[in-house]
Amino acid sequence: MDCAIGMWTCSFFEAMKQAQVDALKPKIQKAWGAKMDKAAEAVLEAMGVQWQSMVAQGQAKAEMKEKLAALWKESR
Repeated sequence: MDCAIGMWTCSFFEAMKQAQVDALKPKIQKAWGAKMDKAAEAVLEAMGVQWQSMVAQGQAKAEMKEKLAALWKESR
């Protein structure tokens, strides 16, 4: 019984939090929507550059590994 009460209590607080989130979302969007859209674009652009950099770094490491493996095979 204690477990069931605990689960219902947690569910209540989770539902209360979701209701608060649902109530705040449209108000936040109305007040700061345009600025948040601009911020989202800036973040997306910056993260795109960062992602491309990580991909390039991964490719460089893979190429180095292949070259070193080829060198070790040559010396046999």
